[in-house]
Amino acid sequence: MSAIESLRPLLVALILAGAGSVQAEAGGASAMPLAAPQFAPLVAVARAGERLAAVGDHGVVVLSEDGDTWRQARAVPVDGLLTAVSFADAGHGWAVGHGGLLLRSEDGGETWARQADLEGQPVLLSVWFENARHGIVTGAYGYAAQTRDGGNSWQRLNLGAEGDDYHLNQVFPGPKGSLFIAGEAGNAYRSKDGGSTWETLDTRASGSLWTGLGLRDGRVLLAGMSGRVLLSDDQGDTWRELDSGAHEAVTALAELPDGRVALVGNGGLVGVSDRGVGRFTATIRDDRLNLAALAPRANGELLLFGPAGVLPRP
Repeated sequence: MSAIESLRPLLVALILAGAGSVQAEAGGASAMPLAAPQFAPLVAVARAGERLAAVGDHGVVVLSEDGDTWRQARAVPVDGLLTAVSFADAGHGWAVGHGGLLLRSEDGGETWARQADLEGQPVLLSVWFENARHGIVTGAYGYAAQTRDGGNSWQRLNLGAEGDDYHLNQVFPGPKGSLFIAGEAGNAYRSKDGGSTWETLDTRASGSLWTGLGLRDGRVLLAGMSGRVLLSDDQGDTWRELDSGAHEAVTALAELPDGRVALVGNGGLVGVSDRGVGRFTATIRDDRLNLAALAPRANGELLLFGPAGVLPRP
């Protein structure tokens, strides 16, 4: 698989296939008000306290307190594709997109302001904020940067060997304050000092890793192409492959209240692990829509996100 074929923006484009044009960069207009914003194409979701905030194409941001009723954010100053979202707490959130786009909210996602675009206008694929000041973004062709002042200024991060330009698909927290990045071509990275320095991990995987998750019990998961799910019991030093029950690409993971893990992916893939997270039972939705994100409800039910917006699990 070529570098271009494994680029996450292409995956996003596939997710949104049939749901309208995908803009490569955010435009100058604001997000269009929609009568039913929960049915707009959505590609990422995060919790802002007890609230859910999901983002997607055309600058759409939708919010919900209960997962049943959704409303559109009041002010989003862009109309392009938003690829990821992160909230440090119930109020402070960030969303990113193509062209180095960075949005900030201080009211739980109700309104958003555009911060200065990142130098070089990188394709941003992931964002994570520890608190209102410290955050990391990752993107295509090895782009990674860190802020210590709430996104007002950014410093580039060096990952891997000099000259590596693997796409960095998702940054996420692990146990004991560690951070991980899931990347292209089986590459993954770990930081033990809050993101200042990184080491390359030996995952023994070849296909791109799209997503990852730190579990409450201290274990770490990575997932990606061909239904691959990797588990580490030792904070990323070694990895073993789990039976995902599927061969479709896995795009997102979430831990359920009872400790099980749910996954979603291309072709309508939905899977749930056993309680020990040793193997998954997978199903394929009848609509076979590519799924981009998921969020567990308090009762263990799943909310799914994709080209048709918020989708209840049947």
